[in-house]
Amino acid sequence: MKRLRADFGDRHAAVGAVRSVIARGVPPEAIELYSRRPIEPYPSLLRRKSRMSLVAVLSAAVVGGTATTLVYRAQMDYPLVTGGMPINSGWATGVVTFETTMAGAVLGIVAALLWEGRLLRRRKPPAPPVPSGGAVIEVSGLDDTNALREVLLQAGAKSVARAD
Repeated sequence: MKRLRADFGDRHAAVGAVRSVIARGVPPEAIELYSRRPIEPYPSLLRRKSRMSLVAVLSAAVVGGTATTLVYRAQMDYPLVTGGMPINSGWATGVVTFETTMAGAVLGIVAALLWEGRLLRRRKPPAPPVPSGGAVIEVSGLDDTNALREVLLQAGAKSVARAD
């Protein structure tokens, strides 16, 4: 499997190149578009599914539920003389549940951000050097790069090189 990297001086020319590459049959999952600034008019060009919200909710439920269970078990296993008040205090348990649920959500978001941003997966550097005002396109999983090299050069790439 080969990877091509194309440098563009203009971000909008890079968007046109991405459209040309997709029209040639390359799946959008194999294309990465890097720019120093967001390319505003084209947010859905390379749509990626994010699982951050799901990870946040699941980690919040797991961490908050585990902490609540541990607090409840500690209150039941070590009963104190409370002078007629209930052994299980809803207010104390509620505070612990809220705080640990929020901490679980934050930790889940941080883990998802590191995973989706490819900072934990070191198969390749997270981002190539991007020229100011320009963009870089990386296309991976190629068998034949000659035709795609021509498409990228015709779309306005300054240079096209293998990125292996």
